[in-house]
Amino acid sequence: MYELLPLAVSAIAVLVTFLYASWQDIKTRTVLTNTWYPAAVIGGISVTYFWYQQYLQPSNVAVIVFAISIIVCVMMWMFARAGMFGWADAKAMILLAATVPITPFAAWIVPSLALSTLLNASVIALLVPLALLIQNILRKEKAPFWLMCSGMQVPGDTITKHFGFVAEEITDGDPITREFLPASSSIRALKKNSALSIRNLRECPEEYASELDLYRRAGAVWITYGVPFMIPITIGYILALFGFSLGDAILMVVFG
Repeated sequence: MYELLPLAVSAIAVLVTFLYASWQDIKTRTVLTNTWYPAAVIGGISVTYFWYQQYLQPSNVAVIVFAISIIVCVMMWMFARAGMFGWADAKAMILLAATVPITPFAAWIVPSLALSTLLNASVIALLVPLALLIQNILRKEKAPFWLMCSGMQVPGDTITKHFGFVAEEITDGDPITREFLPASSSIRALKKNSALSIRNLRECPEEYASELDLYRRAGAVWITYGVPFMIPITIGYILALFGFSLGDAILMVVFG
């Protein structure tokens, strides 16, 4: 039992870090680089002591766990480099895989704590489109199906208080006209400075004053809304830390 105490310290440090990173992600959609440093130091010392204990009493299980930890770290780094994963999310997963290879609070869950966390986070993230779809149906909103599952209408004069991308092409005139944009418009807005990016509107109000005025006069504006992935990661980590895997739960329901 005592050999898991270093991992317990590391696990708590990572949890505190994830909660703080989630708060930053909600507020600004960015996570400061130095956020990861304290847990990396604490976790690095703790996990080094843990692996030293495993070295004194080697086992095949320890080798497998160590190999999976290395694979997850490399995989997350490659995904982030390829643009398939946000750097903050990748750093969170690398920190977790490197400093908390197994959960000290429950039985080991397959294939690893980090991968179980990622699976839990993915399942939780999939619930968001369902919740948005139900909300939009109940409000009797009308929009393309992809937008019904990924967006919502917000007051134009409060648009900078939200996160995401404008999902309509709004043209000034008498009357103001609007047309739904394709789903790919959000991806294009990421690659260039665009008035479709609500972050740009919030950070550079002078530069986009005419667009802000237009959105205000347009009334309600459709936006795509993405939950910061640090939140599902944090919830998924808490579940996995205490031995709960949503993937296992789904398989049990499907296959009995």
